[in-house]
Amino acid sequence: MTDENVENTFVDNGDGTVTCKEQGLMWCKTDSMNDLKKWVNYQESADYARGLRENKYAGYDDWRLPNKDEMEGLFNQNHQNTDQFGKTIHISDQFSPKGGFSMVALQVSGRMRTWVLNIRDGKLDQPDGLWTLTEATRAVRSL
Repeated sequence: MTDENVENTFVDNGDGTVTCKEQGLMWCKTDSMNDLKKWVNYQESADYARGLRENKYAGYDDWRLPNKDEMEGLFNQNHQNTDQFGKTIHISDQFSPKGGFSMVALQVSGRMRTWVLNIRDGKLDQPDGLWTLTEATRAVRSL
């Protein structure tokens, strides 16, 4: 895929959402750091997505946390955006700047763990403890 096609994969819908044509997903343009101005643990991440569902954000009631593969699909070394500290994160510039530099995925089925993606360097981690996480999250829905 050329750099141009990589950039055209993400489209700002003009309603606070960004569509990823390659994955068939719609993402919130902002993340929990943009919206809540704080780091969140897993429960707060789930509550964030539930609040978007209940409020029918952008007209949809099926917002959720991403799975590991969906979350990884946002990271691309060729993309440049900035986190709340002004450092480079590698997600499309179609997303709002000044968000978190990490993302939390759905809880791993049957485990008390989740995946966390560092969007500065693309590294995945599975830290201990869902309730002691201090990350950001971004909600998604399938098209």
